[in-house]
Amino acid sequence: MKKVILILLLCFFITAAACGDANDNAGNNQNQDIADNPVNPVSSGENDSGQNQEDSILPEERVYPDLEPKDFGGYEFRFLTRTINNPDWVEWDHRDIYAAEETGDVINDAVYRRNKKIEEKYNITISETVLETDNITSNVNRFVNAGDDIYDVVCIHLLHFGTLASRGNLVNLFNVPYIELERPWWNQGSVNDLSILKKLYVVQGDLLILDNDAMEAMIFNKDLLRDNGLESPYDIVKRGEWTFDKLHEMGAAVSKDLNGDGQMIIHDDLFGIILQGDVDMSFIVAGGDKTISKDENDLPVLTFGSERSYRITDAIARLMMDFENVINLHRYVGQFPIYDEQVKMFSENRALFSWIRMRIVERLRAMETDFGIIPKPKLDTAQQNYFTRNNAWTGAAISIPVTASDIDRTGMILEDLSAESRYTLQPAYYEVNLRGKFVRDDDSQEMLDIILNNTAYDLGAIFNFGGIAEAITLGRDNRSDYASAFERVEPRVQRDIENLIAAFEELD
Repeated sequence: MKKVILILLLCFFITAAACGDANDNAGNNQNQDIADNPVNPVSSGENDSGQNQEDSILPEERVYPDLEPKDFGGYEFRFLTRTINNPDWVEWDHRDIYAAEETGDVINDAVYRRNKKIEEKYNITISETVLETDNITSNVNRFVNAGDDIYDVVCIHLLHFGTLASRGNLVNLFNVPYIELERPWWNQGSVNDLSILKKLYVVQGDLLILDNDAMEAMIFNKDLLRDNGLESPYDIVKRGEWTFDKLHEMGAAVSKDLNGDGQMIIHDDLFGIILQGDVDMSFIVAGGDKTISKDENDLPVLTFGSERSYRITDAIARLMMDFENVINLHRYVGQFPIYDEQVKMFSENRALFSWIRMRIVERLRAMETDFGIIPKPKLDTAQQNYFTRNNAWTGAAISIPVTASDIDRTGMILEDLSAESRYTLQPAYYEVNLRGKFVRDDDSQEMLDIILNNTAYDLGAIFNFGGIAEAITLGRDNRSDYASAFERVEPRVQRDIENLIAAFEELD
């Protein structure tokens, strides 16, 4: 992925060719990460999160698709998106598809200006229909089965696309005219990792920011770090020494029974680390492994169960079973909104580290104490790269239903919207919103580059073959018997993989 990085408003640029070489080298290094797995469990591509300030890039430095204006006679270009009806997930709605007017909000206004430019170029209007996430899969099935051409593009969770694709509801994006998936506004990690049998039915890219919001990372409290005489995690990350063991060691150094009652209580005491019960799958990817990867024929293969897999899960178990130093928010599901409690604890200086999805950063805008952002830890120092998983539960992606009647028109508009987003929406999100408004130091900006540009997708989390995602999500229940849990589902995992391959063989 070719990436133009803004240094200052009147800045210098790293050339596209140099970026391409650097990214090629980074990809080669990532392929050397995993010696234990015969199928290279992590293939990572740049997230290409649009690190460009709109006004700072000269027109000749920008890259656009070669698409001429065309009059579509006022056609309504229709998006279907989803919302989540859950108090813990109120932020995870689309802000990236539609804006009725300019309001002064950076994100909203970027979306509005982007849409207006494309609307005028093609004489169209852009609209959005929002459904609750529990209904979106059945809704797509229903209108496709009825042959109804009511949406041009659907934006779904990553975990939903497998069902929709295997039923023949979605268009193979490799076959869509005008969409050039090698271009920089498409997330190359998703192009490479989410195809099966050389067919791609879902993709992420610069059209969206909800995919950036779903990137997983860690944050740390600078005051607690300083008060306890601990080394800056920035320096540890840069040296390549930010590991699960280092996270555990530093977290254990700060935990304290603040109210002196002899118990570690979530509402009262200071914990070293805040985690959630489903970090198992997240940390497996961070540790350089995957439950399901792909082979040289672009077929899904089971990769969990290696020696490396169990070294990672052992490290996860040590963290999740340490009740004195690590708080597992999912132990309290149903008692209170756990994300509210996460933000409250961290803002009250009652946690040194917290696992997050990037959207949580915006909820910390009022926090008085400075905090930093860092990638998730590695398994060990021998692992060369840090990996960021895009969370399948909240990560949005783009698909085209097979009922879209004019595929040329859909491809043309979607390609141009995505390209324009690279120079409007992504700068608003990345430079102005994250870098300028919420991220509080230059080091965190460097960490953001690592987090957003080293994405990896675990097909086990997305397709949940044989229930593997639930089977080895044991931290939620304070369990650590990963090997026996995996053995119970392994036959079903293999069966479901074979069934999916058979289904995809029948698809266009």
